[in-house]
Amino acid sequence: MFLNKKVALAAGVGTLTAVLLGGAALAAFAPVTENVPSVLEGEMGTAAANSGSDKLKSILEGLVAKRLITVGQADAILAAVKAAEPVRDNGTMKRVFASLLEETAKYLGLTVGELKAKLPGTTLNQVAETTAGKTQAGLAATLQNAVNAAIDKALTEAKITREQADKAKADAPAQITKFVEHTYPARASKPNARELPKANTRAMKVTEFIGDIYGAGRTYLGLSQADLLKALREGKTLGEVATSVGKNKAELVATITAAANTRIDKAATDGKLTTDQATALKAQVGPAVTALVDAKLPALKRR
Repeated sequence: MFLNKKVALAAGVGTLTAVLLGGAALAAFAPVTENVPSVLEGEMGTAAANSGSDKLKSILEGLVAKRLITVGQADAILAAVKAAEPVRDNGTMKRVFASLLEETAKYLGLTVGELKAKLPGTTLNQVAETTAGKTQAGLAATLQNAVNAAIDKALTEAKITREQADKAKADAPAQITKFVEHTYPARASKPNARELPKANTRAMKVTEFIGDIYGAGRTYLGLSQADLLKALREGKTLGEVATSVGKNKAELVATITAAANTRIDKAATDGKLTTDQATALKAQVGPAVTALVDAKLPALKRR
């Protein structure tokens, strides 16, 4: 009879382990042969009704207290359960690929805002090909290296598993190709683009180097597009908005002017402008930027 109880106890412990671990830690669980199988049956019912490492730990501590298993055996089970748990991505890879635009801007020597201003109607590959000293192949290699480095870092920090890392690296080339070959809409995706004041015809050429003055203004002022547009719709100029948020209009004009002059210098260096053309354009930049900063949105029609 005593032997039968020992056999029942061993069977009960094995069943409990299977319920809790799915067999993952069965080999680590060597039962203490104590004549109390009815106690195990009660604990098995609790385990079947509850799951999770905290509840498992509580159950194991109860079994240790009742001297059904040893502390070492309980620790071995908990360790086996932890080792068997999959490591979840938690959005790590999405964040890795979401950073590709920033990495592209770095490669091209642009800010993200400057890069976005160039994208309507074209692809990142085409922007790379028209940027001095840059190529499509160079862009692809740069992005691949950035992705690989980010994946390796996530793996080292145990944010992803080796399997997830290998799959992400295998998928990266196709993702990068799709990213750099995507053609952006010819019109900027901003719903308010048609409302922004235009430079006059005489200054159109210089505005090509000034770029997105409202994007630059948002960056300098630290405002969202929605907040800036709201202020402009209320009748304020970009310069007045700067003053209202504690910024300096003259400094805003100087910042945008300096960036435009840098682009003109680069165009001259790349042979796209003559020295005389560059000089003439740079003479127009300050007045053109000031005019745009002082411009108001056209009156909006009520619908």
